Amino acid sequence: MKSRAVILVVALCALLGAGVFSWWKVRAEDAPGPAVPPSSGSVAQGMQRVVSPTAVGAAVPASPAPSSGATLPPLPGSLQDTEEDGAVVVDASGHLVPNADLLRFFNYYLSATGEEPASLIRERILTALRGKKLPAAAMDEAVQVLDDYLAYLDAARGLASKGSSATMDTGERLEALRKLRREHLGPGVADGLFGQEEAVDAVAVERLKLMKDASLTKEEREQRMAALEERLPPDVRAHREEAVRPLRQQAVEQELLAAGATAEDLHQHRLSTVGPEATGRLEALDAERAKWKQRLADFRAKREALGQSEPDPARRQAAVQRLLFDSFTPEERLRVEAADTIDAASRSGGG
Repeated sequence: MKSRAVILVVALCALLGAGVFSWWKVRAEDAPGPAVPPSSGSVAQGMQRVVSPTAVGAAVPASPAPSSGATLPPLPGSLQDTEEDGAVVVDASGHLVPNADLLRFFNYYLSATGEEPASLIRERILTALRGKKLPAAAMDEAVQVLDDYLAYLDAARGLASKGSSATMDTGERLEALRKLRREHLGPGVADGLFGQEEAVDAVAVERLKLMKDASLTKEEREQRMAALEERLPPDVRAHREEAVRPLRQQAVEQELLAAGATAEDLHQHRLSTVGPEATGRLEALDAERAKWKQRLADFRAKREALGQSEPDPARRQAAVQRLLFDSFTPEERLRVEAADTIDAASRSGGG
């Protein structure tokens, strides 16, 4: 009897232990971990959506995030051996900052559209977000902005497929996209993601209008274009100024040479405008260009002589190919072909 009682107590303890273990395991699986929250989370204060009636759609389903242990397939070919672009910025209070860097981050992964399913691309973005260890509020907001952005892209594709878009000019299309962004993302997020881009686009549209305005004199057009440039964001103006500076320098130098400036005059002009270091680089580039022009001229003279001395077309073509291969590297041969194409087009246009 005593042994049966002992056996009964042992059995009860085993059952109790198994029950405690099962309860602990279920609690561990249900405990909140690093998994991405569903896409219904609220957007940060000041970034609420105005309207979001359109679902993401079949093209980009708003599926729940993959579990933290899910293994994604290797990156598609276009993203292999590349570095993730953009950034995810969080403010001091732990909320997401929607800006152009976030847009570049999304678009880095979305550039693989067509190589792999849209749902997989979304999971890649969510996995990348999870890896950044964002605060909970910022994570909720990032997922919400992502799904709103995907909905906007789906709507933009729909706009492009409509027949009415074919009759829109550039300004009308840009305005239609601007409205779609605010419909799906809300004013705050849309301004953060696209504000700088839209400012540049608006200036580009106005520049097109000025270029087509035949009522303006050259001076009036230049003045109005200069005023338009002032409307660009400061960093954009700085980048544009840096990009066009060499072109302006070259244009001024061409004017000086046309007016009879000597090599010393050009040297002094460069010293006073770009400094000694840049002057040295420009003069080295001049020497390299002069050497290339001379090599190209020598090749063309020999090619012309072959054309006159060899009457057989097949032999002449073979001789010209040998001359080309003996005179230039593979990269230089592409430059020769490009120069010949430009010259032929110029002669055709002039005739």
